[in-house]
Amino acid sequence: MSLKMKKGLIIAGQLGVLIAVYEFGCAISSVLPIDLPGNIIGMGLLLTCLVTGILKRKHVGMACDYLIDNMSIFFVPAGVGIMGCVSLLQGAAALKFAFVCIVTTVLVFLSTSATVVLVQRLMEKRAASATKELAR
Repeated sequence: MSLKMKKGLIIAGQLGVLIAVYEFGCAISSVLPIDLPGNIIGMGLLLTCLVTGILKRKHVGMACDYLIDNMSIFFVPAGVGIMGCVSLLQGAAALKFAFVCIVTTVLVFLSTSATVVLVQRLMEKRAASATKELAR
């Protein structure tokens, strides 16, 4: 079996794990008394599993890297959908739409930046405490 085939099978298996977590989130969502999307619950479950160690990076890492590397593909349907509704974006609606796009882009940028800084600080703290433990 070639290396590419092994890597493909590993990614397929890891995608299966991610899909299973998503489906479990959807199942939970269907029985909740409030409307909460299953994908949001699934992401929370995935985060919980990763933080608690139930799932490790090795169980989903390659699939996640693959999805992130090909993320632009997921924006194509949204772009095509917007182009199909251009007639709705005439006049004042276009200005409102542009305003919402700009504001949400800035908010996503700021929250992403804050998250990166927070994770970086946590990783530095963890590395410092691991170095202290080794020095003892």
